[in-house]
Amino acid sequence: MFAFEKCHASQWHNKRVILHHLIPTRIILGHFPSAELLEKYQLTDKFGGLLSTIRSGNIQGYFQHLETHFEYFYHHLTYLLLKERGVVLLWRCLMKNMYTQKVLLGATMPVLEFEDCLKAFQFASNQPYTLQDMECILVSLVSQHYIKGYVHHTRQRVVLSKVNAFPPISHVRVHTEVYDEDVIQDHMDHAQPEVPQNILDYMEE
Repeated sequence: MFAFEKCHASQWHNKRVILHHLIPTRIILGHFPSAELLEKYQLTDKFGGLLSTIRSGNIQGYFQHLETHFEYFYHHLTYLLLKERGVVLLWRCLMKNMYTQKVLLGATMPVLEFEDCLKAFQFASNQPYTLQDMECILVSLVSQHYIKGYVHHTRQRVVLSKVNAFPPISHVRVHTEVYDEDVIQDHMDHAQPEVPQNILDYMEE
C-alpha cells in the first residue's frame, strides 16, 4: 500500500503494476478495491467478476474465473494465493448469505445446520460434498474466526454468536505458520540416519 500511495499520480503505468500484486493481497485480507479504482486502472475484467463471486459465495464461478484469467494471475504470481486462500472467503460469504436468507424467511434460531450447509455448498460448487466435509469446513471457519460460534458435533450444527456472528473479513487476523528453522536443522543433523559408506562412495564417483 505504501508503494502505491507514494507513487506519483502521473505514473499511471507504475501504479497499475503495483496493483497487479496489491489487489490480490488485500482481497485475502478483506479489503476489496472499489469499482472506480478497477475501472481507472483497467483491471475490471480481471477482478470485477472475482469480487462478485466472492461476495455471493459462488465457488464454481470463482474457480472458473481464475482459470479463465490463468495467464494473468500466474504471470503476476498471485494465482496460488487466490486459489488457496480465496476459497476460505468463499466459504464464509456463502454461509453468511445462507444464514441471511434463513433469517429473511423467518428463522429465529442462530444456528447453521450441517444439512443446510451441505445443500448450499453442493449448489454453489456443483461438487459432491459430504456432511464430513461440512463439519471440517465449519470447524475451520470457526477456528479461524471467520464465524463466531461453536460447532455442536452431536446435533450436527454450528451455534452462532448472537452478536456479530460473521465479522468483517478485514477484522479477521490471517494466521501464518511459523517454523523454528534452528530446531528443524538440529533435527536434520541429529535425528536422521547416517548415509551408508557405500552410498557415499558411489556419490563421490
